[in-house]
This record gives sequence, structure tokens and C-alpha cells, in this order.
Amino acid sequence: MGVISRYLERLAAKVRPRRAAPTAVSVNADGLRIGGETMAWSEMRRLDAYKRDTYVGDFLCLAILDSSDRVLDINEESPGWEEAGEAIERFLPGSLPHAEWMLRLIAANPGESVTIYPVSGAEQGGQPREFRESGCQR
Repeated sequence: MGVISRYLERLAAKVRPRRAAPTAVSVNADGLRIGGETMAWSEMRRLDAYKRDTYVGDFLCLAILDSSDRVLDINEESPGWEEAGEAIERFLPGSLPHAEWMLRLIAANPGESVTIYPVSGAEQGGQPREFRESGCQR
């Protein structure tokens, strides 16, 4: 390896932003565990998936609002993302099927959201303020 390539690697390492490790999510019949927080299925009031625009593509996120107005979010890089999507369909009756909300999300424009739960009836229209300001970061 030449001097120039080593220099460029060091320069790139300094310029490249440092990212925090994505929050892991685990699933069981009682609910979701996101990082150190646990949210029971029965506490979940609303789930919205949304897409953030990044320099090199789109970034998929999921915001979950519980009965005490606490918002937890995960993103597509979170370990357990796929399992969480499948579990939502299984443990939240009336939610959109995982494949359907993923297709809608991929087709959506950055900044738009797909309501996963509740699908109808209890929706108030538009995104709650907590979701618009959600901290889903890449």
C-alpha cells in the first residue's frame, strides 16, 4: 500500500461522520424491547413507518407511540428490524401486513409516512407532532 493511499484512508476516516450503533429490537409475545425500553403490544396506540432522505439513498424508520405518549423508534439498520415487522402483523390485530406496508413505504416519497396501526377509525389524520420530530437518524 502506497503512502498516498494510506494518507487518503486516514483523511477519509477523519472526515467520515461517526455513527452510533443502531438500537437493537427484540420481539416476544408480550411486546417489543427497543434498546433498554420495553413496550407491550397492548400499550401501542399508533405505528407509522416513514422514509428519510439521505445523501446516498433513502432510510426507512418506524415510530411507535404508546398509551402514555412515549415514542420509540427503530430503523432498517436496527438488529431485529425484519423480525419486528413480522411480529407487528402477528401480534397487532388490524395492522397492515408487513409486506404491504414495506411496499407502500418503499414507494413513498421521503418525508411521507405509512400508517401501520391503527389502519382506520382511530386515526386523527396527519402525523402527530411527536412523529414528525422523531429521532430516527442514520
